[in-house]
Amino acid sequence: MTRRLLLSYLAVTIVVLALFEIPLAIFFQQREQDRLSIDAERDATVLATIYEDALEKGVEPDPVPADDYYVESGVRTVVVDVDGISVIDTGNDTARDFSTRPEIATALGGERTTGTRYSETLGTELLYVAVPVASGGVVHGALRLTIDTSEVTDRVHAFWIGLVVIGVIILV
Repeated sequence: MTRRLLLSYLAVTIVVLALFEIPLAIFFQQREQDRLSIDAERDATVLATIYEDALEKGVEPDPVPADDYYVESGVRTVVVDVDGISVIDTGNDTARDFSTRPEIATALGGERTTGTRYSETLGTELLYVAVPVASGGVVHGALRLTIDTSEVTDRVHAFWIGLVVIGVIILV
């Protein structure tokens, strides 16, 4: 009788833990990913505003704001002209053709785009945000940020492990 009662309490506890911890883990993951994406979109918009005048006038843009942002955040910034040729690249040489990259082509078409993709070169998942650099409805170029998502993934995994540990402690 005592064993059955103990097993039933254990079963109820497992169900309750699952009902609380699984949605909490999913919510935390979505919130962290959304926060990263929203922050990147905001930063891309601010940086695009900085480079708007230089691209509109066709002069060489100052790489210092992008370089400072890279040093501060580790986020790669690429600014391209209207033809998709890089004029600023915090991760590589400039004058590279980015016009065939789907996110750059979308931004040069006047639309924002955000997504994730796996980088074979870096061996990690990247979040990208590409925004048009435009004024008066005329697109003069585009700006793309690429962010390594491993820090967010590590934070989410640590949270999940914490939930599992709490669940195990409660069960014990």
